[in-house]
Order: sequence, then C-alpha cells, then structure tokens
Amino acid sequence: MRVLDNPVGRLQVREVLRARWFAGAVVLAALLVGFFGLVAARESLVVGFTGFGRVMSGVVLASLVFQPLLAVFSTTQAVTGARQQGALEWYLSHPVSPARCFWGLYLPRVAAVGLPAVVAVAVLQGLAAALGAPVGAGLLGQFLALLVGQTLCFSALGMGIGVLARSPEQALMGGLSLWAASAALVDFVLLGLLLRWDIPPQAVFLLAVLNPMQSGRVALLAGLDPGLGTLGPVGTWAATTLGPTATITYGLLWPVAVGAAALAASRWVFLRSDAT
Repeated sequence: MRVLDNPVGRLQVREVLRARWFAGAVVLAALLVGFFGLVAARESLVVGFTGFGRVMSGVVLASLVFQPLLAVFSTTQAVTGARQQGALEWYLSHPVSPARCFWGLYLPRVAAVGLPAVVAVAVLQGLAAALGAPVGAGLLGQFLALLVGQTLCFSALGMGIGVLARSPEQALMGGLSLWAASAALVDFVLLGLLLRWDIPPQAVFLLAVLNPMQSGRVALLAGLDPGLGTLGPVGTWAATTLGPTATITYGLLWPVAVGAAALAASRWVFLRSDAT
C-alpha cells in the first residue's frame, strides 16, 4: 500500500514535514555526519578511530540511543493527538477504512524517523568512497539493517502505547519511560542488579538480550570485533553461547520481531477502539 494513495497518509506527511522533531532528527543526523566525517578525514588517534568502518559504527552506535527516542516520541502522539484534536473522528468519517487510517498515521512517522539516519550512513559511505576507503558491503548492510530494525521496533512500540493511552501526555510519558528503561537495562546496570540482589547470572543476561536496544548494540559490536574484545559481559555471554554469527543474526532480527508483534497488536487494538 502506497502512503500517498492514502488521504490520511498525505495529511500526515505534511504534518510530519512541519514537525519540530523531524527538523531535530535532520539536524542531529547532519551533526553526526559532520563530526564523525571530520574525525575520519583526519584519522584522529585521540578519539581512537582508524577507518571509516569505525567511524560509521560510531554514527550507528549513537543512533541506537537517539533513534528509539525519536521513534517513541513521534508515534506515541499519532493516535492520541489526532483523537484529542478531533481529527481521528474526522478521518474516519471519510471513505477511509480504520486499517488505512492506522497505516496513514504510522507509516509517515516511521519513514521520517528512519530516513535521516539512513541518509547519514549513505553520506558517510559516499565520503569514504571518495577518499578511497569504502566500507564493505556486508558491514554497510549490517549498519543499515540495525538502523531500520531499531526504528521499526520502537516506532511500533510507541504506536502501541499511543493506541492504549487516553491522552497525549499519558502516551508521551509511557514512551519516554519505555525508552529510559531500554537505555538503562544494559550491561553495567544489570550487573549491578545481579550484585545487589544476588540474581542468577543467566536471568540477568536473558533480561539484557531481550532488550531490543541492547540486542542492537551487541550485534553492532559483534560484527566489528568477532574476537569479542569490546562486547562487554552480556555480549560476550551471548556470543559464546550462540556463536558470533548467530549473535549478529539475533541482534538484527529480534528488534524486527518485537516490532512486528507490537505493530500487529497495536493495529488490532486500534481497529476495535473508539475514535473519540
């Protein structure tokens, strides 16, 4: 289904292009490209990057924090904002099915969140090629898959929160809480819980790898360093348990699976909810 064939989608595209969060996403992507591109061009030994693969991984690693935040910020407001303004009831009064309305609210936002980061990686690849040091196709594909997977995952989770919330404020707080919990439940925080509460290590590691943000980070580091030198305790446990290849596959596919389940549930709830 093409978004521009959907009247709700066309209205949402215009709204997204005027939104401040979208402008912020573009500016953030430009700043990341400028900073890491400058680091790569000068081959800074202070920062520790030695090539465009490492530089691009820095952009992706930063995006693993900012992409989920932008995703939940944008999608949690889609349904609740339209409902509060009376626009949702107006949309559904036209010959547009609830399913098409749902996709019209969701797709422009997920595209606007993911596109700046993907373009940033593409620009860095172009700069690397111009300087004679392009990133390999496999690693580049892994970077792009990570960005797309994180965007799909957290935008779908944000959409689910927005469908269930009764006000934009409640939806925003729920989305920010989700992002904060995902950002906090990483290696060192969970190891602190293990030491403080004497939780079995297997339970701590399992909780970490179920976190889509952590799984993306583990996949990124496993692809860069198969020798496990930078993975940290949770990533090392996953790689030694599953193997490096399976760890990367899990890190790429798990966020997509979580997002697909959240999106299906969100759509189901939306089709059965009251527009008012």
